[in-house]
Amino acid sequence: MNRSKRSDVFPTTALPVAPGVLAIATAWWHPVRGHMDCPAHPLLSAHARRAGYTVDARRWEEKAVNGDDRGPAATTVVAVSYERPEGGHRGLALAARSEDGPAVAFAHRQIASWQAVLRTRRLLYVSEGAAPSGAPTAEVRSAASPAPPQASVPSQGKQGPGQGGRTGEPGGGAWLPCGCSAGSGCLSASFAERSLHRSVGRGDEVVVVGAPAPGTGGGWPHRAPDAALKRATTLAQAEALTVKDPERFAFVVAPGAVVSEAAGILRVLRRRFPRLRGQHPWEWCCTTDDLDTAVGSVLAQSDALLVTGGGDSPLVRTALVRAAGSGVRVREVTSLDRLRPEDVDGATITLLHTATGTGTDPAGAGQGPGAWPGPEDGPAREVARVLDGLGPTGHVLRTVRSTHLLSDRGAHEPA
Repeated sequence: MNRSKRSDVFPTTALPVAPGVLAIATAWWHPVRGHMDCPAHPLLSAHARRAGYTVDARRWEEKAVNGDDRGPAATTVVAVSYERPEGGHRGLALAARSEDGPAVAFAHRQIASWQAVLRTRRLLYVSEGAAPSGAPTAEVRSAASPAPPQASVPSQGKQGPGQGGRTGEPGGGAWLPCGCSAGSGCLSASFAERSLHRSVGRGDEVVVVGAPAPGTGGGWPHRAPDAALKRATTLAQAEALTVKDPERFAFVVAPGAVVSEAAGILRVLRRRFPRLRGQHPWEWCCTTDDLDTAVGSVLAQSDALLVTGGGDSPLVRTALVRAAGSGVRVREVTSLDRLRPEDVDGATITLLHTATGTGTDPAGAGQGPGAWPGPEDGPAREVARVLDGLGPTGHVLRTVRSTHLLSDRGAHEPA
């Protein structure tokens, strides 16, 4: 793509621009290359408005850029364009009155700054997954076996900060302690609390295994037990843990814990305390494990992380922690005027959003309900479309979902 980039400055008398106004092309005709799409025009408009200019964003007529600088109201067009792999051209174009020196200088700076980051790139997303084909359904589930906890990466909607929300409470928009949204119906936190009180009731010492992932674990347990609890959030803590009676020792997995990490801690505890008992793995929620896997896999490939929307979620909190640990640069994009050239200067970028929308169409090319992000997800959809106009962009949706498959047993016994 770099070889096809072309920058131009055209004088014209066929594109009148009022004083103090910047004209921005949503589409235009290049004198040599022909028709030019401009998907990134909202980006130029946002920065121009932030700089105090009145913006006239519209489709320019075919003969608007004629190369004629005669007349008292001549206009200067500053543009950059590139060839699309599938054919045709895209680019950016601003126009200002030639006699308006500051506006013309602003147009040159904008085009130069975004031209520097025109490139082929991948845009990665993380979203909830669908149940695998062949998974058991309610129709074939044993009557003695309740529905297993859902284990998909939750829909990252406008759910609030996720501290202690419970299904059925007023508002219904909080996150459950396990990281699922309140409307998911996930019962893993209830299962963990039931196991906790059952173990305490029979006189066992209880260790809570694993550390809740960022943004999860709040409000659990709902009812405090009548005994002190032990904690094992690391392998070192598991190795150092002491108990009064190894024959009366039980565990619960902390809601919101990453299951793969909790399993490693349990491996140490079971080696040290062979009579350890506790929850059946069927009762564990894998949401944060899937979330951590998905986020980790995309950030490992990414040069930058862009976060849009004004909400909060376990997904975004996990991504921010992961990004801080890996050195991936992070930018919060609440509006397009906050998106800078250095934010998109990379071959692979991860885009996460914290507004509602659960479809699978990041660039907004799909039709009808369910297109991702939804119509209400302005910043996420705008960023995706803008990046489509800053070079050929491949959109990749990463989905990770663990699903509990039913065994032949009619009941699930404590491990």
